[in-house]
Amino acid sequence: MGTTSKRILIVGGGTSGSVLAARLSEAPDLHVTLLECGPDDDTYGADVLEPSQAANAWSGDAPIAVNVMATETGAIPMLQGRLMGGTSAVNGLATLRGLPADYDGWAAAGLEGWGWSDVVDTFIAAENDMDFGRTPIHGDSGPMSVRRWRDEEMSHAQRSFYEAMLERGEPKVTDINDPTQLPGMGVFPVTIDRTGKRMTTSRGYLTAEVRARDNLTIRVNADVAKVAVEDGRVQGVVLINGEHVPGDEVVLAAGAISSPTLLMRSGVGPGDHLRDYGVNVLADLPVGSTMSDHLGPGIPYHHDGPRGGVGGPAQVLFVGASNGVDVDYHAFPVAPAPTEESTEFMMAAFLLRSSGRGSVRLGETLDAEPIITAPPLPEDGIDRLRHAFERIAAWERSDAARALGCEPAEPHDLLAPDAVSKALERLTISYYHMTSTCPMGSVLDADCRVLGIEGLRVADASVMPTIPRGNTYLGCVMIAERVARKMMAA
Repeated sequence: MGTTSKRILIVGGGTSGSVLAARLSEAPDLHVTLLECGPDDDTYGADVLEPSQAANAWSGDAPIAVNVMATETGAIPMLQGRLMGGTSAVNGLATLRGLPADYDGWAAAGLEGWGWSDVVDTFIAAENDMDFGRTPIHGDSGPMSVRRWRDEEMSHAQRSFYEAMLERGEPKVTDINDPTQLPGMGVFPVTIDRTGKRMTTSRGYLTAEVRARDNLTIRVNADVAKVAVEDGRVQGVVLINGEHVPGDEVVLAAGAISSPTLLMRSGVGPGDHLRDYGVNVLADLPVGSTMSDHLGPGIPYHHDGPRGGVGGPAQVLFVGASNGVDVDYHAFPVAPAPTEESTEFMMAAFLLRSSGRGSVRLGETLDAEPIITAPPLPEDGIDRLRHAFERIAAWERSDAARALGCEPAEPHDLLAPDAVSKALERLTISYYHMTSTCPMGSVLDADCRVLGIEGLRVADASVMPTIPRGNTYLGCVMIAERVARKMMAA
């Protein structure tokens, strides 16, 4: 390997970090060290590998960081996986891309190389689509196995919603990742392998062959406290146990909560905020100041009998509401697991276009959990959600819902003038799609390099300048692939 190899440190072995480690270690002149704060993927249990148990992982034994996000009306939990594969090991498996206009908006804002025509090939190269194979918008040879849930895999509640919407005459979408088919009712594509097990980015990218590379080191249970910087240049990272790990370049891939927190602890962030903690300000940047998320009400229901189905929590959804693709809504189970007598589930409606800006800030002390403030709902949010409530109310009255015995957990009238605002006051939940806390354009350049600090990059959902209209999981894979290419070409 030689002494001239450039040392790359990747902080976080999650959705993006696993991709980065696999791709960067393809270059023999790089030595890549992946630092993951949790355990390796050989510790995955059934709550990770079995899609039907995904909801149980959120309150089960899988290593998860639970932060709290403050909203205008209360607080809601924010979940992140703290294990190899990260949140790709504990999410709902939904692999949506967002819309071309989302990425074209990034390019229009001056971020060259991030328009739809630039990124679509990256999405295609990452997937092995077991339904469509190779098409102009899908791939058949990527590391991540993708297919859509089958009819027989739907839970009873999800099937009732699906059937009710189609009976209502809503358009059926065969491929939600084909933007020309939206809006409409469709089935989530998900990352599962041919045996029906969850395909995390760790399982897909960090194969036994990749792990055997001489220039790749993987360290688990290695929690990073901060990035070490001297004279504006990265020197490595410091673990919470005080160990200094040297490196020539550092890439933060710890997620939209932990990456900005690490930057701020390292002296990169809003100057006045950092000085309150006695942190030496190395770069005064708006880190953590522009957080976005997909928020909306989750209305609780129950029905008679078991849940049914063998798939995961995200299976069927309606995409689109008042103005094209701006809301999605679907049924999903909640933990704990259902009994044979009854099943609890939610009908959730999430705003996909978010104009609000939340924040991530350091906690009561430098080492405490961060303080997270939710983005406010956009001004037209209630009007947009009203269309979703109309469809959910139609499902409530459908033969499919009545035959199943579906009932709201408490009486309500979804068509009342104040139904949406009342639901938002008490039932707002997060889609766990936190983004934009270290965005390109203000904290990073278009190559995801931190402004003012040499040798430091970020590559995860936090780099998104605006949130895409879709689940952010696959977007994190795309970002990691593109950042790896940029680093290897440098």
